[in-house]
Amino acid sequence: MATIIINGEEYPIPEGEKLNAIQMAKRVGVEIPYYCWHPSLSVVANCRMCEVEVGSKDPKTGEIKMMPKLVPGCQTPAKDGTVLVTDSDKVKEHHRMIMELLLINHPLDCPVCDQAGECGLQDYSYQHGQANHRFVEERTVNPRKDVSSLIQLNADRCIMCTRCVRFTREITGTAELQVMRRGSHAEIATFPGVTLDDNPLAGNVVDLCPVGALLDKDFLHKQRVWFLSKHDSVCAGCAGGCNISVEENKGKIWRVKPRHNPHVNDYWICDGTRYGYKAESAPDDLIPGMFALDKDGEHVATPIDQALRKVDRGLKDAVVDGKVVAGILSPFLTVEEAYLMARYLKEVTNAAVLAIGPVPFKGEDRTYAPDKTKGRSGDTTFLDPKPFTLYAEKAPNARGVRAVLEHVQGSVVEYDDLLKKVEAGEVGALYVAGGYIEGWIDEATAAKVREKVGFVVVQDTKVSALAHKADVVLAAATYAEKAGSYVNVDNRLQYAGASLPPRDGSLPGLDLFAILLDRPGPARSGEVLAELAAKAPAFAAAAGGVIPEFGVVLGAGAPKAEPPAFVDAWFAPMGAAKSR
Repeated sequence: MATIIINGEEYPIPEGEKLNAIQMAKRVGVEIPYYCWHPSLSVVANCRMCEVEVGSKDPKTGEIKMMPKLVPGCQTPAKDGTVLVTDSDKVKEHHRMIMELLLINHPLDCPVCDQAGECGLQDYSYQHGQANHRFVEERTVNPRKDVSSLIQLNADRCIMCTRCVRFTREITGTAELQVMRRGSHAEIATFPGVTLDDNPLAGNVVDLCPVGALLDKDFLHKQRVWFLSKHDSVCAGCAGGCNISVEENKGKIWRVKPRHNPHVNDYWICDGTRYGYKAESAPDDLIPGMFALDKDGEHVATPIDQALRKVDRGLKDAVVDGKVVAGILSPFLTVEEAYLMARYLKEVTNAAVLAIGPVPFKGEDRTYAPDKTKGRSGDTTFLDPKPFTLYAEKAPNARGVRAVLEHVQGSVVEYDDLLKKVEAGEVGALYVAGGYIEGWIDEATAAKVREKVGFVVVQDTKVSALAHKADVVLAAATYAEKAGSYVNVDNRLQYAGASLPPRDGSLPGLDLFAILLDRPGPARSGEVLAELAAKAPAFAAAAGGVIPEFGVVLGAGAPKAEPPAFVDAWFAPMGAAKSR
């Protein structure tokens, strides 16, 4: 077995994994500080912060020979017989000198810097720097400037790690950013007349920046990061299922950051995901509570229990004269919500017709394929650099809802086919579960449904044309207010935790259907998923309601153990909620 020696201790090197010294040391609990290196970008070794003592052990004699100079850990492969020393006086003195160099021109503005609390300069200065600043000459001062309408560049704080430059060159291939001039006059800049506004992945350069040089103007000076609670979630904006961290304080979302998943979005998210939370939770558009029509045909606020009794009674009374009860299951529902809704409507009448709601599309798929000759620094821990795709399909769970309908009903009724049944007068009652981010039904279609169907229930987050005409309107939770699982375009089932409590007057769909089904106790997504996995072969990979950290591909049988991920120290959100 291949082994490596780190600070006098011998460790086995994981078989089949190609790691560098930084990754291998972290694997065994030893930190090698770094700035410029990133696991998905090319290796440039220009910050010099990760330099360590490196040598080799002779397999025959056991003699250890060390190199005379320090070597960057990011460029040092972890191979059999390699010897690393990360805690010697020589290495510690080198870290101190590098920190002094990086801070020569750095302004002392930590109290007003948005990066404070998650800053690599702050942390490493405390751990590896020195208390006294010996540089007394005039510092270089660069103007603050915008590189896009949403990203501010504070060049004074930049340490020239070039992560942002490499991202635009190697990941998006757009190359808006460059290093201008040389030496102490070098600074990051955009090409003349070019900004990052047309780059749909531009916000990732803010996440990549290990210091406070690149800042998100949408978040600037609004919150201190140590006040934020971070929750693991999945983007509901398209079929990609990007892993995200939703960061909130006192019941309000302040920003959304990417969460690493090597099988889905790697380290990146699009700007639509990053800033989409504002449109999805705009308070003026959200349904404020439960409503039902009174005897005068006006919607009046109704307690939840009374509203649900009206729903149950209205659906059951509609099963007359050969007409059917129908349900429209939105592709924005979680797997668990879709399952309970289908079960409930089939309990009302086994002849209930269940259809998937309209799946919105916008534009065409756009794929950014990284240059596979660069990045990963030889790391094949998981996969080759994964292309990032912006999907035209703007729904998070169309495949999950279809799989549920296949199990419960044996087939999937399309939305247009159900509308034909409505127009033919075959539907006596209709239960519609929405949750769409944008409008999904027009006035003409809503009027036709109201005219042809005797009893209409709308469960939604936002007011729609059909909600104005429904007999009962139920306020459902937004994606951030509910927990559950989604199936993305690659058929990967992933779990998204709730980031906020349900707003006043609303309930997650899981709770609404649990009440209608008279299920005892609070509805828990894990228990519902376990029930579905035990009955539906398509969901067998989620046996016991357990979903691995990076999700599981449906139909793939028992999930395989995943190797531990390398998480970039200045990139990944910390303290994410794990409860279900």
